[in-house]
Amino acid sequence: MRKVYSMKLKIKKFFKWIVSLFRRHRSLSVHYNKYNKEGEIIDVLVRKFEVKKFYKKTPKYMKFKTLSNKKVEIKTNNPMDYIIEDL
Repeated sequence: MRKVYSMKLKIKKFFKWIVSLFRRHRSLSVHYNKYNKEGEIIDVLVRKFEVKKFYKKTPKYMKFKTLSNKKVEIKTNNPMDYIIEDL
């Protein structure tokens, strides 16, 4: 019984590995701009993510899953600048 379970687990891992070779993985860079009272840019923050799947992309809201299977949501009041690159 234990050998059967172990074999099933190995087959499942192998199948997931094969499928992962054909998925599109992307790199996402999000730029946040901070402005002062005069409207000049004070600071630019950059966050980078390795994305497995996008659920929703709009200028003010993004929801996606990273390669480490974490779900991430980004919400902003102002439209954010972002770059998506295929890996």
